[in-house]
Parts: sequence; C-alpha cells; structure tokens
Amino acid sequence: MVTAAALPWMAACAVCRLRGLMILRLLLAALISAPLYAQSNSFEGRPIVSIRMDPEEVLLAQPELEEALAALKVGSPLRMADVRATIERLYASGRYDNILVDADASGDGVALVLRTTGARFIRNVVVDGVPEPPSRGLLVNATKLELGGNFSESQTRQSVESLLEVLRSNGFYMAKVTPEIQPAPVQQVDIRFLTETGNRAKFSTPVIKGTPNKPLDEIIAATRWRKMFGLLGWKEVTDTRTQQGIDRIRRAYQKREFLMARVTLDSMEYHPAENAVVPVIAIDSGPKVVVRTKGAKISRGRLRELVPIYQEQTVDRDLLVEGKRELTEYLQARGYFDAQVDFDMSKTPQQEELIEYSLYPGERHKLVSVEVEGNRYFDDGTLRERMYTMPASLLRFRHGRFSQDYLRRDTNAIRALYQSNGFRDVEVTHRVEDDFKGKENQVAVTLTVKEGPQWFVSDLRIEGLDSVTTEDIRALVQSSEGQPFSDLNVATDQDTILNYFFNNGYPNATFEATVTPAAAPQQMSLLYKVTPGERQFVRDVLISGFRTTDEDLIRERIRNLNPGDPLSQSSMIESQRRLYDLGIFARVDTALQNADGETDHKYVLYRLEEARRYSVTGGFGAQIARIGRGNPSITTPAATAGFSPRVSFGISRSNFLGVGHTLGFQGRLSAVQRRSLVSYLAPQFKGYDNLNLTYTALYDDSRDIQTFNSRKFEMSIQLAHRLTKANTVQYRLTYRRATVSDLKITPDLIPLFAQNIQLGSVSSTFIQDRRDDPTDPRRGVYNTLDGAFASNLFGSKTSFTRVLGRNATYHRLTRDVILARSLSLGVINRISTVDVPLPERFFGGGATSHRGFNENQAGPRDLLTGFPLGGKALLVNNTEVRFPLIGDDIGGVLFHDAGNVYSNLRSMSFRFKQRDLEDFNYMVHAVGFGIRYRTPVGPIRLDLAYSINSPQFVGLKGTYEELLDPNLAGVDIVKQRISRFQFHFSLGQLF
Repeated sequence: MVTAAALPWMAACAVCRLRGLMILRLLLAALISAPLYAQSNSFEGRPIVSIRMDPEEVLLAQPELEEALAALKVGSPLRMADVRATIERLYASGRYDNILVDADASGDGVALVLRTTGARFIRNVVVDGVPEPPSRGLLVNATKLELGGNFSESQTRQSVESLLEVLRSNGFYMAKVTPEIQPAPVQQVDIRFLTETGNRAKFSTPVIKGTPNKPLDEIIAATRWRKMFGLLGWKEVTDTRTQQGIDRIRRAYQKREFLMARVTLDSMEYHPAENAVVPVIAIDSGPKVVVRTKGAKISRGRLRELVPIYQEQTVDRDLLVEGKRELTEYLQARGYFDAQVDFDMSKTPQQEELIEYSLYPGERHKLVSVEVEGNRYFDDGTLRERMYTMPASLLRFRHGRFSQDYLRRDTNAIRALYQSNGFRDVEVTHRVEDDFKGKENQVAVTLTVKEGPQWFVSDLRIEGLDSVTTEDIRALVQSSEGQPFSDLNVATDQDTILNYFFNNGYPNATFEATVTPAAAPQQMSLLYKVTPGERQFVRDVLISGFRTTDEDLIRERIRNLNPGDPLSQSSMIESQRRLYDLGIFARVDTALQNADGETDHKYVLYRLEEARRYSVTGGFGAQIARIGRGNPSITTPAATAGFSPRVSFGISRSNFLGVGHTLGFQGRLSAVQRRSLVSYLAPQFKGYDNLNLTYTALYDDSRDIQTFNSRKFEMSIQLAHRLTKANTVQYRLTYRRATVSDLKITPDLIPLFAQNIQLGSVSSTFIQDRRDDPTDPRRGVYNTLDGAFASNLFGSKTSFTRVLGRNATYHRLTRDVILARSLSLGVINRISTVDVPLPERFFGGGATSHRGFNENQAGPRDLLTGFPLGGKALLVNNTEVRFPLIGDDIGGVLFHDAGNVYSNLRSMSFRFKQRDLEDFNYMVHAVGFGIRYRTPVGPIRLDLAYSINSPQFVGLKGTYEELLDPNLAGVDIVKQRISRFQFHFSLGQLF
C-alpha cells in the first residue's frame, strides 16, 4: 500500500508493494513446480492488458486524469519508473489521500488496479451553542479551518483546543466541544462543533503582585469589573471586559503621571466551586514622570498630544526625540519658523523622572508668499495641490503653514511628479527669504524647478506572447512608444500585465522588464518578457451555507465562472461583491478548493452566511422650529416657534420568500405628522445589477403647513434604472387619494379647496450625482430633473403637468474654502378645468429651501387670512461660501438665498420690492451665517438668516370658528409680515 505520509516515499512504497506481490507469487510457484517459477520471476517488461481505477469515481477532470495516466498505456510494457511517475502525478494533484497499486498476471500480460482514497476538503464550519460574546465569526476564525483547504482529523483536534481557549477567555471554563464531521458532495466535509458552555464565570477579587503603590480598592474600581460599585456583586467574564479592565488600570496610572508603569495579566485562576475567576495582575508602578516645558507656554492637554510617550505608554529616547520634532512643528505652524527644541532628562529630589523640553521659539513670522518658478510642463495649480506649505490666510492659517519638514515633503512630491512624467534629471530646490520686501518677520518661500530634458519610450518589445495577446497588452500599458518614460510607469505596467493574466486564468504568470538607452538622446528602449505559465479553468462552482435563499438567485449573481471558463480572480471578487450587494448575506467567503494542487481545473467555492432576516429600529426626537401644528387660531399665519416631540419605528424582513427582496414598515408619530409606509423592494430586478423595483403604500396625516391639514393614502410602483455610476433614472406610477381639512382661508374658497382629491400620475426623475462626498461635498455637480403627468387616463380627477429641476455645483476657491450654489426651478401647468389641489402645489421656505422664510411660508397667501396657498411656479437660488472655523470639525458658512414661490410661470419676477400687501410674486432675499459641526452621518448645521425684504400681508385676529362666520363678526384685520430674523437647526448640508 502507498500512503500520503510523505511524498518522496510514495513511489518507493508503490514499487515495494509491487515487488512484494511478485515475491509472494514466486514463492508459491516454487512450491508447485520449478517451470512455473521460471515463468513468473518478474512483471517488469510485460505488456499492460488493462488499467482500472477503484473506485471508478473520477476525482480529477477527465483530461487531467488522462494526462496523469499517460505513462501507463494498455499494450505498452510495464516499467516501474512509469508507475512511480504516475503515482507522483496523482499525488501532486492534491485530490488523493492514499493510492494502492495492485498488479496481477493476466495471460502473458499484467492487469493494473489503482485503488485510491480521495482527499477531503473543508466546506462549512459551524460552532453551535455559544451565547455572545464571543461572536460566531470569531469562533469560526478560531478554528483556523479555511474554506477549500485540506481536512484532517489532527486539524479538528487542534480546532477544538483553540475553541476551548477562546471560550475560557470569555468565562466558559466548563465548556465541552464535540466535533461532528458530515460528508458533503465533491470530496467536501461540513464540520459542526457542538458546544456545551455551562454558566459563564464571574470575576472575583484580583490578586495584585509587584509594586502597585496604590490601594487595592482603587485598582478594582478602575477595572469596572464590579456591578454598581460592588453592591450587586461581580460582572461576568468576557475577553473584552478583561482587556478593558487591564487597560483602565494602566490609564489610571498614566493620569497620575506614572508613564513607566507596567500592568500585565499574569493568569486567570478559575475556582470551579464558586464558578469564579481570580485575575492575577502584576503591576510595577515605576517612578512618576514629570514632563515640563520652559521658554514657551504649552497647555497640558496639547503637551500630551504632541509628546508620544503618553500614547505609547513608555519612555525611551526615540519617543522623546519624536516629541521634540512634534513640538518644533507645532511652534513653526504658529509662525515661529526659527523655533528650536531640546530636551533633558534628570531626577527630582523626590526621585521622579523629570523630562524638560526647552523651547526657543524665536521671533514670530508670517508666511506671505509661496511661489513656484521654472515650471513649464505643469502649471502652478497642479503643483500647489501637492504642497503642504501655504501662505497666511484670514480663514485658517493666520501665520501660514510652514516648516522645514513641510518644505522637504513639498520638494519630494514635486520631484516625484516630474519623474513619473519622464523628467529623470529634474531638480527641485527651495529658497526661504526673511524680511520679504523689507517688511520685518515676513517670509517668502520660492521653489525652483529645473525640469531638464524629458525622456521618452523609443520602442517597446513584448516577448513570450502570441500576436493577439501582445496587442491586448499594448492597449493596456502606459509605457508605449512616444510616451514619457519613468520607472513608476514600468512598475505600473508590471501590475497591469500580471493582473491581466491573473484574471484570465494564469495564476503563475511572471514578468521581467529590461530597460536600455536607445540610440537617440533622451530615449529608452523597453523589453517586457512575460511567461504566462499553465492556464487554469473553472471546473464548477460549489455553493454552500444558505438555507432560505433561492439557489437560482445566488447563481445569477455569479458571473463569468461557468465550467470551462478561465479562472479569473476579478470575477470571483466581483461575484462576491454582487452577492453582498443583495443585502441578505452577513458574510460571503470565496476560495478555491485544493488551491495548491497541481490541477488545471479548479472548483470555485462560495460559502454564505445569511444575515438576520428581521431588523427593528426606533427612535425618539423633537423638532424645534416655526412649524404648522393644527392650531385653531388664525392669528399667526406665519407660524410661531413650537416644540414637536417625535417617535419613529421601523421593522423590515429581508430576503422575503428567499428571493432577496425586502418587506418593510416605517412609522412616525409627532405633533405635526402621523405617517406609516409599507414598502416592498426587489433589488437587482430580474438579475440586472442596474435595476431596482419598489412598491410602496403610504398613509400620511400632516399638519406641517399652517393653511390646512392633509390626509392622504398613496400607492406607487417605481423602477430605478442606474445608467452609469453617476446617472440614474426613476420611473413611477402613482395613485393617491387625499382630503384637506381645517382650511384657514377665505370662507368662499373653502368649498373649492376642501374637495376630496383623487390623483393618478406617471412620473420620471433623472439624477446625476458627480459629488465627491454626498454628505458634505467639496467639488462636483448634482443635477435632478423630475417630471410628472396627472391625467384621467390614470384615474385622476384633475389633469396637470409638473416639472421640477435642480442644479447644484461645488467649486474650490482655495484648499479649504468652497463655493457652493444651487438653483431650483419648478412649474405646474393645469390642463383640465379643475384647479390644482392645494397639497399638489409648490410650498417652500425653511431649512431645506429658502432660509429667509419659516417652514412652508413662501409664496402667494390668502388675501383675507394671510395663510400660504402655495404656487404653481418655484424659483430659488442658494449660494454658500463654506470655510473652516475651528479645527477640522467645525466650519462656518456665509450664505445668500434668493427666490420665492410664485402664482404661476407668467408671474415669476426678479423684482426686489413688494408692490402692495397683495403682491407676493417678487424675489425675496436673505443673507446669513451658519455653523457646521462634522459628524460621521453628515454635518449638524445651525443657520441664522436675515431677510432683507420679507413679505408683508393682511391677516386676521380671532379664532377659526369666527372665520367661518359669514359676517366675520369679532374678527379684526391687521397688517403682518414674515419675521426678518429666522433660525434653522437640522442635519446635513442644505444641498
């Protein structure tokens, strides 16, 4: 028998087996007759009459099996060397654990039987029965069983030990782990570790060794291992809690300046009777370390940031030298360009370690000029984008940003840019001029570029490839004939070429570049030698780990990995991304089965872990603004400041019916709105990445517009088509029923506008988003165009068209100052005799449109009550200058908003002045200042606006019931206006 214990012995063992069989037969033959013995002395050289595999299951692809058995052919003489070579090839494939070769006489020839045992490969690994922490992912990783890797019993034993170690570190000291091995198709195994954890152990009073120089109670309090300061006992043990406790002890020493303190966890002693753990902690407090500065004042907090001994929790000379450099740059950044820093270490009379930094700031300077000269190939703007050194500016760097280190960085960056574009001999120097133009302490920096000659590629030869592949490669590389030559481009070409072959089934491709000067001056000749190696193909794709998901849905997302396709790494990763994009998998692993085996056809594996199907969200909040709240009073048509608490709730079911769709519900309840939304999302509709289909049903009862309350029920279907990364088109069909109530308008108009609304429409939206950051853009363009058509063809009681477009652009004025502007233009055109209902009109004003108005207060108003009626045309232009204010997280904004909501398109006007109390079709202007605080979800903003020409109007004093009185008895007519001062508080940029 031949085993897989060690490859060098495989062939020898097989030969021994064959010789042993022959010797046995020879001995038996000798007992019978000498002539028979003479005929059977050896199989060597006899013809092979048959070759059979046992079992007949083909573990290799048929072409690979034929290649492995090529040395053994029926009719050919048997050679031991051929047997050895065949066994070596089979073992090298990696798909066999054991190979046994039997040889039996068959007439004048030999019959060979290859008895094999297939290798096994890991498919799924599951650890059951462990409450978090630790997480399932951490436990699976602890087993160190890799997808597609070879399986052995010894690995399983090691995995059990690793799991027990992780479980013990998380308090499960009585845990038992039992592996369960289940065979799976295609030589795979699923490994399930069944775990009995028992109760999680709790902390108990730790044992402190060493020289803590601190009471035990203080150390225990620092760990936070006790519940409610010890009143409720000890917390349960987890690895994270243990490490955090040790870190807190260490930080407690640091706060008291014991920077050299050593805190280590020696052991965790488990006591089974109490199911408790005693941490044994070694503490060496060391001497107290005092860090001082002299010569210049630096705050304690800033000193802790700049001197890295606080972060590294140790004291050595390298860290002190780094602190010296940081302090020097800190002073230089504040205008002390000649600053020098030194330090000294000594001991105080109390035997404390004293580290004293001596600061010599010198005179304060101001960097007033940064110039680049000698550059012809690149313009100044291109070079300045790569520079740290910046002249003084009012908005951020009052004295400029300058240091010798910054100058070195700038010089190196400019030099690297030129060298990457063929200027091999470029020289970049800098000159610092003090007392610039005779003004004391004003500094100018000049960077001088001596470009030198530009080198080009004279010719490029590619060897080792056929003509078609060579042309494909030439289209990809940067170093083609006539292009600038640089070592960086050659290195980039190497990555490009190797990625090309890796993604076309050549995992062992190699690349070698030879660069030689050409005959012409400033010319280089390139030779690329490429050795593709053996090509690998997809044998099949094996998927595992899913339970609910439809397998067809998964296979639709796996592209360009069909049996027989070249094995492409990019296709494997892209298919993995597409599966993640469905949003229904918590984890997607991909690998090759038997990756190191010498086979040309590989199984591609995808192991999936389905995400939780249900997710629940909820929140509480409040809105503080001038908002409509359904107040029966008609005295304040422009609204008053109010407080509206808000509660939201959401639940969603992902992977609905196993097809990757999501069913969700969202609800919101506040003083101004009651809203519920049911949605059904089908992402990647029909397997197309760029199509998403959404069904929605909406109920909304809103009071955010002072004039009326609206209640509507809406159903819609939307197909979103992503044309490119930046461009998306949405198509919608909508049916809506709505009612309005509590109208605060002229009584004669109430019957007209209080009618029930039945609306059916088709609409489409085009979205173009080229912003660099949607939450806080600094450059780019954002365009939207929405068009809707409501008609009786779709069940509507009224007919109109509605178009709303928006264009926003973002420009850098300087490195940190952004000019942002947005223009919104909308038009509604009535087609039928029935007027456009109030809820379908344009309403504007507030934090999300024109900040010179309260929420939804722009546009035409009722001439008797003064409440807004909305309009059929909209024009608003917003302009902002955004700049840093304090540090990197707090910014400022100067803004100007201009525009209004107009009665119709013909009434749209750029007039500045209001003609009379019945004129609202003019442009209202507002200026203001805002503050932005950066957060991970977008900036929090506060805007204070002053309206230069806010509208005046006629209003009433009284109650809603008095308004309905035909004689308007007891109602006074008064003159009112929108407040000139407005405040807005919200999340996210306006545009």
